[in-house]
Amino acid sequence: MDDRDSARQRIILAAIDILNSEGVNGITTRRIAEKAEVNSAAVNYYYGSKDNLIDHALNMTLEHVFSDWKIILGLEELDLPVRLYCLLDYTMEGILKYPGVVRSHLFDPLTKETTRKAFAEKTGSLLDMLSTMLDERMPLTRESLRLSLGQMLLTVISAAMIPELFTAITEDDITEVQARSRFILHLLKRFLDVELTLTDVIRSDIARVRKLAFRSE
Repeated sequence: MDDRDSARQRIILAAIDILNSEGVNGITTRRIAEKAEVNSAAVNYYYGSKDNLIDHALNMTLEHVFSDWKIILGLEELDLPVRLYCLLDYTMEGILKYPGVVRSHLFDPLTKETTRKAFAEKTGSLLDMLSTMLDERMPLTRESLRLSLGQMLLTVISAAMIPELFTAITEDDITEVQARSRFILHLLKRFLDVELTLTDVIRSDIARVRKLAFRSE
């Protein structure tokens, strides 16, 4: 990676980091430059303006999520229920790691009109992909299947924004990670009537997928 590519990458990563911690309002050219260790002129040189940089950061994070969704669903060596579990697990973990980025996409008044539409379009593509994969396996119409998948995904997104609920809604003295796992298993049963038992082999597969999905960390 040459110096220009390095500076460009540091700038965009700095923008994502500030989005996650403070939202769109926290982004200024000066703060980006300080965090990325470049001069202020470099921000406009590489991205044209602060607004363009914000758009680029939001688009980049959204594309990253959808790309990983497709990678997970494409792991044909895993049973489909395991892939579904991994997809929900990845989505939940990503939101828990980057809640500010999610809020910037969906709730920030400065960006929500454009980013919510893009998020909805990507989610719709995912639901189309999933309903096609499940169509011959499930005793549901395509429309009902797509709705169930959408409800399941929206439930995961909503729950991950309030992680304290995972332990609050369970009666047993278990860890938050165990509560999240139980939550996902319940969703698979509730919305798709899919029973999944997490054997040692399946747990190993899930750990491998998590490592693949969060490979850049």
